[in-house]
Amino acid sequence: MRCADADRERVAEVLREAAAAGRITLEELDERLDAAFAARTYGDLEPLTADLPEQEANTEPLAPSAGAERAEASRPLVLKSSAGTIVRKGEWVAPRRIEVTNPMGSTVLDFRSAALSSGTTEIALTSSWGEARLVLPDGATADVRVDASWWGSVDSRVPADPDRPNPHFVVTGEVKGGNLKIRYKSRFDDMFGLHG
Repeated sequence: MRCADADRERVAEVLREAAAAGRITLEELDERLDAAFAARTYGDLEPLTADLPEQEANTEPLAPSAGAERAEASRPLVLKSSAGTIVRKGEWVAPRRIEVTNPMGSTVLDFRSAALSSGTTEIALTSSWGEARLVLPDGATADVRVDASWWGSVDSRVPADPDRPNPHFVVTGEVKGGNLKIRYKSRFDDMFGLHG
């Protein structure tokens, strides 16, 4: 099962406590922290604390919670239009996954004042023959894996590698014949009324 950023952070805290107690070296701490933040599943996380005493390697954080709050946070936000305009700006809740379909339309997602539900936000974007702009909080990073073949373009002005604890975005999808721009606050803000 896929793990969340909160699970990675809990494991990282266990590792830091183990290093402070002298159970693992600082070099081991660095290696395990790298592995923890790169983990995708609970199976990836479990070996990182398996050799630590039970009170430190508490497995409870690795068990997915079943509360309604977690279910709500994991539900994707689906935004659909065709040749229309989709805008999210100001104060809004951005769940872990956002799915946008707006061919031949204009899409603007401004995350600067958004409440992010996860340290990593996934954006699945279909905006072929249209335009899309993502405005990220200062310091945020974005791994962009978008198909822009057939005269499309992707222009990201933010770093791709995660820089914790800053928010990280993973952008997938396609903008064939269209364009995608990813920025921090920029001149586009005034053009699109992004003052929030």
